[in-house]
Amino acid sequence: MVKRLVSFALTIGLSSLVGLVAVPIIIAGAGPELWGIQAALQTAATLFGVGVSFGWGTTGAAEIAGLPVDQRPQEYANSLVSRAYLMLAVYPVMFCVMGILNPHHLALVAVGAATFLMPFLGASWYFVGEARPARLFWLDGFPQTFGVAVSVVVMIMTHDLVAVLATQLLFNLGAVTIAARHIFRSSTASPHFDLSPRSAFGRLGHQRHAVATSATAALYVSLPLLIINAVAPASLSLYAMGDKLFRFALTAFGPFLQLVQGWLPEGGPENLRHRIRQAARMTPVIGFGGGVAIAALGPWAAAILSAHRIDFGPALSVPFGVVFAAVAVTQVIGLACLVQLRATRALAQSTLVGALCGIPLIALGAALSGAVGVAWALAISELAVLVYQYASLGRRMKESGPGRKATPPIDNEAAEGR
Repeated sequence: MVKRLVSFALTIGLSSLVGLVAVPIIIAGAGPELWGIQAALQTAATLFGVGVSFGWGTTGAAEIAGLPVDQRPQEYANSLVSRAYLMLAVYPVMFCVMGILNPHHLALVAVGAATFLMPFLGASWYFVGEARPARLFWLDGFPQTFGVAVSVVVMIMTHDLVAVLATQLLFNLGAVTIAARHIFRSSTASPHFDLSPRSAFGRLGHQRHAVATSATAALYVSLPLLIINAVAPASLSLYAMGDKLFRFALTAFGPFLQLVQGWLPEGGPENLRHRIRQAARMTPVIGFGGGVAIAALGPWAAAILSAHRIDFGPALSVPFGVVFAAVAVTQVIGLACLVQLRATRALAQSTLVGALCGIPLIALGAALSGAVGVAWALAISELAVLVYQYASLGRRMKESGPGRKATPPIDNEAAEGR
């Protein structure tokens, strides 16, 4: 387990390190305003990317872990065809929305939207479900990270943010291609590609709970930056810095989530409840430690990343620390534990609770206190999700108690009947 955790961490650590180096160089070369727009595009892609990944990035890893090895490549082939059609439908929508918000930077919007949506066609969730961190690193993480590194050189040479994002786009596309090629060529059986649009979109019904979960979560997580981009663009870079620190921390937490997603079903149905209890006890400690680190060290990190050009203080670092602590716990409880208990409906309902609580609070916070109010509104909504998920986990653990066999999820349809 330690070896696997280190392997997952290598992928995350390298990408985070390159990202940390890239941020100050891009801010210095393009300026805080354009960097803020790029950050808004990246965050918007989190929302619009839900329409591309359509739930496979949310519950796909757990589903792959529960499938026989010879059936996994076909599942990925089916998802890739469906997601390719979705990409063609989602990209123009994202371009139009972000183009309206940034009408003087349409080239940046066009290239940036494609760049940040492309990874949603990738295979990271598949390799996590396989518990193959080496494949995750070399076939998915490394090509994208190398693209960011090359784009930093492009920024130094050209000071052109569009060229920087175009460079990243090429490498992101390469990562998708390399990963898919490896999955299909290493398969013992030749996957069948059904390119019929009817079949491609027909498969999406299977993902309805997963996509509802990821869509509502992405909505209220992405909404703050989009609201600030629309009504207070002058403070966009300030909030974007807090959002960036939160996402860096969440990325660093990723190896633990990936480890738990593969570890829970490996012990077999007879050990699933015990392992879920261990994960539910351990995760809050890690989340709390990370939240304290963001609250205390956030202003110092922001000063370094922005070369003291963005005034990010404790008024923002504290709520973003709370956000991280809550999200870290809900990722493990929701994406690992509830999925293994076939409780994808409860997972979707928890994100709906967060959205219903968060969206009005975010709007109110933006009107009353700007970036600080929005950050606290997001923190409150994430805490609401945390409470709901723990309550749902407690109920589901009682239902699958001694004498009631809990099996790994094979499809989300089973959640409908519970």
